[in-house]
Amino acid sequence: MDWTYRKIAEWAPNGLILEKARGLSASRHWPELATDGRALWGSCRRSSGERTYRVAARLSENIFRCDCSSSVTPCRHILALMLRYVKAGGALPSVGGAPGWVAELLRQAARPALSPEAQARQEAEKKRRFGQRMELMQQGIQDLEQWLADLVRQGLSIAENQPGAFWDSFAARMVDAKLGGIARRIRAFKAIMADEQWHSRLLGELGALYLFVQSFKQLEALPEPLQEELFALAGVNRKKEEMLQQKGAPDNWLVAGQAEGESEDEKLKYRRTWLLGEQSRRAALLLDFAWGRQGYETDWAVGAVVRGEAVFYPGAYPLRALIRKPEFSAPGLVRPKGYRTLSDFAGAYAEALAANPWLLVFPCLLDAVWPVRENGQWRARDAEFRSVPLAEAGDVCWKLLALSGGGPLQLFGEWDGERLLPLSAVSEGRLVPLGGSPAMLDGPEPGRI
Repeated sequence: MDWTYRKIAEWAPNGLILEKARGLSASRHWPELATDGRALWGSCRRSSGERTYRVAARLSENIFRCDCSSSVTPCRHILALMLRYVKAGGALPSVGGAPGWVAELLRQAARPALSPEAQARQEAEKKRRFGQRMELMQQGIQDLEQWLADLVRQGLSIAENQPGAFWDSFAARMVDAKLGGIARRIRAFKAIMADEQWHSRLLGELGALYLFVQSFKQLEALPEPLQEELFALAGVNRKKEEMLQQKGAPDNWLVAGQAEGESEDEKLKYRRTWLLGEQSRRAALLLDFAWGRQGYETDWAVGAVVRGEAVFYPGAYPLRALIRKPEFSAPGLVRPKGYRTLSDFAGAYAEALAANPWLLVFPCLLDAVWPVRENGQWRARDAEFRSVPLAEAGDVCWKLLALSGGGPLQLFGEWDGERLLPLSAVSEGRLVPLGGSPAMLDGPEPGRI
């Protein structure tokens, strides 16, 4: 087949997978790429370097194989290989013979489509999990699509002058449609409209919601992890009891930072706690909620070390987790390794967005940055003189400057796509919380790192 960009686009299962493939088609993702005149092969590496996938193709027979576990065919790695082939105009490194793994991979049977029995099991599981909710959600998706189209058609100037009740009214419709997660995002539009940069922020949110609509409309064609992200965004969460039955990742977890907030009516409080694994180097997000004057079920002191199994909720870029049978141990976690430069962090964040375009916050541990104030704006600057703006929450940035003493420090925070909210920093070998004084634990004191 004479491959072209157009044919590859037509071959892709859907637009989202094609978009991911385009991102993976850059040369930096292919440390190994070659042909022997009969076969084409390569190793596709993600930006973070966490995983490398082997891909092979026999172009004359239109046979393509990948060793990833995607249930979608062709997967994004196969599409990326073909896009790389087209970009190179067929002029790829040529070798005398293919490695043994290429022939072995090509001999494997093509990933079969789901059998009628498997499809029936999926439908039964979906009915058990959602019941009649799915029908309400699908109707709500149609209403959301029309509402978004009307907003854009009328123009941002009309949206600017809408009262708060305008956003609340449609959010209530989303609640009735069992799309509670979407309702919360729409209620947040009132705060966005009060921001100086409301134009760009509102457009970004509208774009994210439109992407959600189009993705949900082709839900069945998406990989299961991405389906889980869509359900979570819609407000459909798996039960805690169900999650705790799943396999966990044992590790020593450092409580790296916390952020707290509350609903508009102050009846619901929420807390985000970030953990960093010593061996896995993974970040885990714990979400806790409390009604009224009730306290949280568990106190997680920033700086403490927790031994336990992190059970991650399924998703395309899993962050949210539960800790099974946490044990607070004596301090002893080594200093966690973060991003050496802001460029490294930007690459990791781009990869996370490619996997889950609806990320609201992303954990960021920077190894060496200087807090500086430029033109009235606090920023974190690295050794390459690149910088990111800091969210100015209270006197947090002044605390950060005092801790640094004019020198570099290790900083942990939440990145929301525009600003970094500092949550903790390392000073004299101790992790210091920046967002207030979290409750201390009985027993071990906040740990040294």
